[in-house]
Amino acid sequence: MGLFGNIDLMAKMLDIKLKRHELLSNNIANVDTPGYKRSDISSEGVFKDILKTHNMSLTTTNDKHIKARKHINDIKPKIYKDQDHSFRNDENNVDIDKEMVEMVKNTFSYNIVSDQIQKNFKILQTAISEGRK
Repeated sequence: MGLFGNIDLMAKMLDIKLKRHELLSNNIANVDTPGYKRSDISSEGVFKDILKTHNMSLTTTNDKHIKARKHINDIKPKIYKDQDHSFRNDENNVDIDKEMVEMVKNTFSYNIVSDQIQKNFKILQTAISEGRK
């Protein structure tokens, strides 16, 4: 996994949270656009892929072996358009209240992961400074 494995994992999670924030912002901005369908990320599948990639520890001893381990940067979030029916006459399916709640939840989870990265760097900094003594 390496020294920065957890930090790489959390950085990928931050990238996905940022992308979801952009999508939610677009949904809110287009709340009054006729025919607009909301977009989102299927984050559960993405995070499962990240954890599978992170936990798999197979190694290859020959260049011809099949690489069993994906690189964390190869995982891409799956963006989808929500095609649910709308109760509005203009066929827009954005619910502003739902989007605002999702935005707050996404912001909180982004901040939690960001704090964890910061704590990991503080641990490394402590290890470096105490190692000199």
